[in-house]
Amino acid sequence: MKCIRYICFVLAAGFALAACDKTDKAYKDFAPGGEITYPGKADSLKVNPGKQRAQLTWLLKTDSRIVKCRIYWNRRADSADVNVTRTTGVDTIRHTLGDMGEGPYVFEVYTFNAQGDRSIKAEANGDVYGSFYESNLVNRTLKSAVITGGNTKLDWDESDPRSPGVDLRYKDAAGQPQTRRVPATEKTTLITGAVQAGSVEFQTLYLPVPNAIDTFRAATAKVNL
Repeated sequence: MKCIRYICFVLAAGFALAACDKTDKAYKDFAPGGEITYPGKADSLKVNPGKQRAQLTWLLKTDSRIVKCRIYWNRRADSADVNVTRTTGVDTIRHTLGDMGEGPYVFEVYTFNAQGDRSIKAEANGDVYGSFYESNLVNRTLKSAVITGGNTKLDWDESDPRSPGVDLRYKDAAGQPQTRRVPATEKTTLITGAVQAGSVEFQTLYLPVPNAIDTFRAATAKVNL
C-alpha cells in the first residue's frame, strides 16, 4: 500500500512539474524578457482647463526609476512626452498642452523607466474652452451710472458666480486713461471726479471652473452717463 501511495505521489509531482514548465514557457513566450516590470503609476491626475489649452498635473510618489511620462489624448491620436528627473520625495509634475481645439477630452498618462517599461494607465477628463464659450458670456448688469456731487457713481446688479469681477475703463478729469478692477462683491463703485467724455467701458471676467488657468472676458460694454 505504501508503495502504491509513493508511486501515485511521484506521478502527481511529475504532472505538476510538467504543468509548471508549460505555464512558465507560455509566460516567457508572452513576455520574452522575463517578468514584466511596471513603473509606478501617475497619481492624482488632474486637468486644469484654459483657453485653447489644458494644464495636466500629477504626482510621482514612490518609484525612483521613472524617467519619462507620456500623455495621450484624442483617442491616442496625439501624444506628448514629459522628461522627469526624480527627487527623493514626492514630485509634482505639470505640463501644459497648447493649440487645443475647444471641447471635452479624455487624457491618459503613463510613466516609463529607462528600460522602456510602461506603467498602468492614469486617466482624467477635462474641457478646453475657446471663442465659442467666450462669445456666449454676458456682462454684469449696470443698474445705473450717474454723476453726482462732481463724482461718478455706478450701481451694479448681482454678479455671476463664475465671475471674479469687472474690468472698468475710463478717462479721468485730466484725460488720463484709467483701469479699475471691480470685485464681484462690490455693489457700488465710486469714481472721484467726473469721467471725461461722459462714458465708461467695462468687461466682465469669467472663470469657467475654479481651477481654470485662463480668465475669459465678455464683449466690451459702453455706457454713457
